[in-house]
Amino acid sequence: MKVTTEKLPKSLVSLQIEVDRDQFERSLDQAARRLSQKFPIHGFRPGKAPRFLIERTFGRAALIEEATEDLINNAYKKAIQQEQIEVVGPPQLERIDSVEPFVFTVKVPVPPTVTLGDYRSIRVPMSVEPITEEMVEAELRRMREEHVTLQELDEPRPAQQGDQVRVLLSTRVEDEDATTEGEAAEEDANGESEAAQAQEDGEPTGSEETLDLEPGHLVDELYEGLIGMNIGEKKEIVAVMPDDHAEESIRGKKVTFKVELLGIKRRIVPAWEELPSLVNFEGTLDELRAKVRADLEEAERRRAEQALLNAYIEQLVEQTTFDIPDVMIHELAHSLLHDQEQQFARYGITLEQVLQYRGISHDQAVAELMPEAERQTKVTLALSEVIKREGLAVTPEEIDAEIERILADYEEERRPQIRETLTTQLLSSVANIVLDKKLRALISAIARGEQTAMTTEAAQPDASEPTVEAVTAEESSSRPTNET
Repeated sequence: MKVTTEKLPKSLVSLQIEVDRDQFERSLDQAARRLSQKFPIHGFRPGKAPRFLIERTFGRAALIEEATEDLINNAYKKAIQQEQIEVVGPPQLERIDSVEPFVFTVKVPVPPTVTLGDYRSIRVPMSVEPITEEMVEAELRRMREEHVTLQELDEPRPAQQGDQVRVLLSTRVEDEDATTEGEAAEEDANGESEAAQAQEDGEPTGSEETLDLEPGHLVDELYEGLIGMNIGEKKEIVAVMPDDHAEESIRGKKVTFKVELLGIKRRIVPAWEELPSLVNFEGTLDELRAKVRADLEEAERRRAEQALLNAYIEQLVEQTTFDIPDVMIHELAHSLLHDQEQQFARYGITLEQVLQYRGISHDQAVAELMPEAERQTKVTLALSEVIKREGLAVTPEEIDAEIERILADYEEERRPQIRETLTTQLLSSVANIVLDKKLRALISAIARGEQTAMTTEAAQPDASEPTVEAVTAEESSSRPTNET
C-alpha cells in the first residue's frame, strides 16, 4: 500500500492512500457477497451467487460503491500503523482521488506541537501586602457580627446606636447631570448607585431596606439622621458623598435620602471576651487576635503567590508557539458546556432550558466557549511541556505522603475507608496533586530568580496551598471512523 503524507497547519496530517490491487479485489469479493445477501439472485441461496454474476447484474460501479466504506476504513487503519502516526481524533475524508486504482485522501489530527521560549528567564515580582492592625480588627468585628442576635423591643422607643432598623428608603442625587427627564439615581443605604428609575411624578421609588445603626456602616448624615427616629416617622436627610466614595459617579454630590422608619430591633452584640468561645477557639482574646493576624498573613501570602503564578503562566503562554488541532479545543469547549450543565442541574434547570432562554443552539453555545477552551488548552500544554523539560515526576513515597496528609483531615474511624478510595479509585488524582505542587514550587522559584539550573527536584510548597491545574496532556488515539 502506497501512502503519501503531508504536514498541515493546526496539527493535521494529510494522507493520500493508494489501496493495493489485491486488497481492492478482495474488498469487491466481500461487497459481492453482501449484495447477494441483500438482493438474492434466482437459483442461488443468499450470499452464494458468484461475483461475476453479481457484477453483471448490478454493475461494477455498484460493487465498488458497496466496497468503498470498508476499503477506506481498512486502508486507513493500515496506513496509520504503517506510517506510525499517532492520531488524537477522527479522520476527515477529503476526497476519493480515483477508483481504479483506488486512491483517497484523508486529513487526521495529530498531537499538538508545543515550542517553549526561554521560560527560565521569566521574572515576576511577588508583592505581599502588609497586614495592618485595622485589617485584624475588621476581621474580628466580622467574626463578632456573625454571632449577633436580634430581639424585638419590649416597649416602643426611638432608634439608637446598635439597633437594626427596617426602613422604606428612596434616594435622589441632587445633580442636573445625574438626573434627566425625571430619572432618579437609586442609591442603597451606603449611598452606592443601584439604578436610575423614571417615575411619573418625578419621585424615586422607595425600597424596603434593613440597616445596622453602627458608625461607619452608613453615610454619616444618614446614620445621624436615623438616630432618634420613631417607628412610623418620616424624614428627609441630605448628605454630601465623600470624595473617596466607592461609586465614582456620585463622589462629592448631594444626595437626598427619604426615609420612613418601619421597625426597630435591638441587636445583642456579644462581649469581646465571649468571642473566642463563640468561634470554638481555645485561648484568650489576645491569642485569637494573634491567630487572626497569622491567618490573614497566610491568606495574603497565598494571594500574592497565586498572582505571581498567574502572571508567570500568562507570559509563558505568550512566548510559547502552539500548533493545536481544532478537535482538541472543540472537545474541551464541549466539556466546559456540560460542566455548566451539571451546575444548572443542581438548581433543577436543564441545559436545554438555558439554551432556549438565551435563544441559541447547542453548537452556538459550544462556539462561545471556544476562546476559553483555547486558552485553557494552551495553558495545559505549556505547563505540561515545562513538566517534561524539567523531568518532574512523582514517586510512590510522595503519593503515600500526600495520602497521609489528606487523611489527617478526617476522623480516625473514617480513615480506612477514605484510604481505600484514595489508593484505588483516586490514585491518579493524588499523583496529580503532588505533581501540581512540585510545578507550583518550581514556577515560583523561577519567577523569583531562585532557580537557575535545570533540576528534577523542586521544593514542596505548603500542603494547604491551592494547586495550579497542570497535568501532562493525555495522549489519546481514537478509533478511526470515516465518513464517505
